[in-house]
Amino acid sequence: MIISDFAIKRPMVTVVSMVALAVFGLFALWRLQTDEYPDVQQPVVMVGIPYPGGSPQGVEREILKPVEDAIRGISGVDQVFGTAFDGYAQIVVVFLFEKDIQSASQDIRDAISAIRQDLPLEMKEPQLRRMDPSDFPVVSLTLSSESLTPAQLTRIADPAITSELRGIAGVSQVTTVGEVKRELTVQIRPQALQSAGVSVGQVVAALQSQNLAAPVGRVNGALDERTIRLQGRLDDPRDFAQLVVAERGGQMVRLGQVADVIDGSQEQRSLALFNGKQAVGIDITKAKGYSTTALSAKVIKKMEAIKKTLPPSVQVDIVRDAGIRVEHSVRNVEEALFEGALLTVLVVFVFLNSWRSTVITGLALPVSVLASFIAVWAFGFT
Repeated sequence: MIISDFAIKRPMVTVVSMVALAVFGLFALWRLQTDEYPDVQQPVVMVGIPYPGGSPQGVEREILKPVEDAIRGISGVDQVFGTAFDGYAQIVVVFLFEKDIQSASQDIRDAISAIRQDLPLEMKEPQLRRMDPSDFPVVSLTLSSESLTPAQLTRIADPAITSELRGIAGVSQVTTVGEVKRELTVQIRPQALQSAGVSVGQVVAALQSQNLAAPVGRVNGALDERTIRLQGRLDDPRDFAQLVVAERGGQMVRLGQVADVIDGSQEQRSLALFNGKQAVGIDITKAKGYSTTALSAKVIKKMEAIKKTLPPSVQVDIVRDAGIRVEHSVRNVEEALFEGALLTVLVVFVFLNSWRSTVITGLALPVSVLASFIAVWAFGFT
């Protein structure tokens, strides 16, 4: 009653307040970030433990069971799910919602450290990752070609394209899928090695000592200082073939005399297919606090510029664009709000048969909705 009496007795203040709420609401709506998921920290932690050479049964017995038992003793744990793979154990820990995710991650590390002496020595350090819906890629695209190999596409994608995409504000991570990375292979010829009197250890030592880049000191001048750096990192098979492996009878034995250096590629550990053809995929993940639609538009714009620099035979396809889906969701919400407001005004007019009540309802609905956007923007919601 107090508010209604004040509004009736001071109509000018009421009108100005409604206009101010509408104006600030429109401003807040314009400044609101649009995201696919709410910014809620999920109390879920995924633990990955590499155990090279272990069978699934061995991983379950040696790694999974003792670690699960240790994690179940942590306060706030709701559920624990474990899966044993070939040489890898994966544990998903679900905590109660009131559990702080940072404290939960530290508790898991402490629990594993407490039983580390009981675990196999071959076990690698556990890898902890918090499950967050925002970690899913915002934009996924593929590179494919009829004439280029996956290895050549990989060199185009990384680092050429990935470095450009990482420079976009709001990009948290850019990863490649189905890549075939370059690898220089040294195939030793046993007979030539024996004839030269060189051991395999000498070859390995020569590669380690001569294929490096490191700072070696600095030179001080009267008014300046210059850093000296050893540029010994090799990139071409011919350069590797000239490496000195040993010295026999005053003659230098080079790597090319006892081994073949092949410019090849690593063993492919992942595969990306698009429309049945092998391709190289690129996933772009959004950083926290940025709009999904705005970041998606920036990535698409950047890719349009990058396409002009790619070879004509390379085809770029957008596989997933979360910005489009978010735009459709927002448009559905806007349409639902408009239809709901229209039906409300229509119901008031039909049942009350009063223009005055209809106009009041028609003004109150948009003002109240716009005013709610002020609170949404002020509290940092999307």
